[in-house]
Amino acid sequence: AVLSRNAQSRVYRVRDVHSDRVMVMKAPSPELSLRNAYLEHFLLQQWVVERVNSPFVVKVMEPSRPRRYLYYLMQNVEGETLRQWAERHPQASLVQRLDIANQLGKAVQALHHRDIIHQQVMPDNVLIDQHGKVVLADFSACHMREVDGHRHSGELLRQIGFNEHTAPEYALGDSVGRRSDQYSLASTVYWLLTGELPYTLTPNKLRCHTDLEELSYRSARTTNPEITPALDEALRRALDPQRPLRFRRMSEFLHALRIPLGRMPQREEPRTESRRFWQGVAGILLLLLVLSWLLR
Repeated sequence: AVLSRNAQSRVYRVRDVHSDRVMVMKAPSPELSLRNAYLEHFLLQQWVVERVNSPFVVKVMEPSRPRRYLYYLMQNVEGETLRQWAERHPQASLVQRLDIANQLGKAVQALHHRDIIHQQVMPDNVLIDQHGKVVLADFSACHMREVDGHRHSGELLRQIGFNEHTAPEYALGDSVGRRSDQYSLASTVYWLLTGELPYTLTPNKLRCHTDLEELSYRSARTTNPEITPALDEALRRALDPQRPLRFRRMSEFLHALRIPLGRMPQREEPRTESRRFWQGVAGILLLLLVLSWLLR
């Protein structure tokens, strides 16, 4: 079955006749199969994913026989994209949504620990299985500094195309890095919590640096009052149009995402009046017990 088809690649769900395993196969598109630069990056994708050992990042599978064509195999995640999940669960609680956000953050952080920039963190590239586990997929635009240096850093994404969660620096041709992924992650989380985007003008439509002045952050609390001021401030900082003003490390942003989970309203303790009533009953019973002992 064809899962996706675009100018860069073809993705299929396949079954291995020897092992009977269902997997996902990715192959370069016929249009780009003769371009050496793209084929070089396609081969890099598999190598990059193999280097990351995280339950939140899609895993590469080994073929049961030698390959005769250019492709690679990945685990088949039984589930849906984050966008599909959000459409099917409009009443999902803030705790559920923050749990997804934290899992996605761990996926991006696992890449950064390997010096890999994903460059396309967005709802359509996030999978959620039937148990609620998050898996980050699609490494079409990934960049690994150890291999690429600064050659293709943002250029490959410019060729593939921007999306509404792309950081402003890509559209402006500025240098990109881990904080560019931080922006895309924060934009995806903002969308997950509110159903909207943080700016009326999406950064991928910027044409010059003066356009940055048009990016005015819309508080997530205006749409979702359950969001704490601290969480809203963390989102605002991670979504700053100026890359140097975002969190210096991804771990700082993830810490800010985890704090609200511990501050969610808990079940109320028994009311003070109720406790006093039962304390009074216990006192009377104790008094009756003492009297009965004295009157023996």
